[in-house]
Amino acid sequence: MKHTLALLLCTILTIQSFAQADNRAKTILDKAVATIKALPAVEIVFELSMINTEEHIQETHPGKAYMKNPMYRIDVMDTENYFDGEVIYTYMPEAGEVNIKTPDDNEDEMLNPTILFDIHNQKFNQKLVEEKGGKAYIELTPKEEHHQIEKIGVWINTKNNQVEKVTSFGKDGNDIVITIKSIKQPEKELDQSFFRFDTAAHPDVDVIDLR
Repeated sequence: MKHTLALLLCTILTIQSFAQADNRAKTILDKAVATIKALPAVEIVFELSMINTEEHIQETHPGKAYMKNPMYRIDVMDTENYFDGEVIYTYMPEAGEVNIKTPDDNEDEMLNPTILFDIHNQKFNQKLVEEKGGKAYIELTPKEEHHQIEKIGVWINTKNNQVEKVTSFGKDGNDIVITIKSIKQPEKELDQSFFRFDTAAHPDVDVIDLR
């Protein structure tokens, strides 16, 4: 059966259609990334949802992120996360402490916005699942086995090349959904100090240095 002309033709057409879908997906993603990178700095307002259907869990938290490559700052779930290009600061006001460490290869991709908007060019393959009405849904699958992520879904408005939603589908049934409300250039200039926790200005905060 596998030697019939019909099956061979079907296989070739299937391979071609996947290649075209992948090329289109990369084009859409690249345009969205270029739109963001064209800004000298970026302010993102979003909602972070944690969903587990089997456990009937759904939590949603407002958040805000700032990027000035390679630096970022994320304020979400009563925690302030800073990266000044060299060091990561995790400040927990309720606990009255800040953790300081250097980044490593195990940093969560979904918590680093500079990775989030360029992830398709790093560790993931892309596939265009659907495109219609000025909207596109693209799935990213790990090139190598990932211990947590099964796949990542990206929803993009192709009219203005803006990412609208990103979902990380977890292997353990825990999904993380980032719904983007707005992406714009900050009203004020952001220097490196904005992306660094100021320990001198917070003398009562316990500093836990993990470097």
